[in-house]
Amino acid sequence: MKPINQYCPRSGKAVIPEALTVYKGFTVGFCNTGCRDDFAQNNKNNPNDCFYFDVLIKENKGAK
Repeated sequence: MKPINQYCPRSGKAVIPEALTVYKGFTVGFCNTGCRDDFAQNNKNNPNDCFYFDVLIKENKGAK
């Protein structure tokens, strides 16, 4: 699946296909699998990542 973001919320680098996960029903991506795994296991401990994705989700819903 294609992620809703092109760039990693942590580094600003391009998202890679190996570093995708699902957040609130949307595919989201990171620049490496370490960041993806940390977020997937502890997204409540990563409020900045959640905020970034929540904004993108809101924008995507508005575009539909």
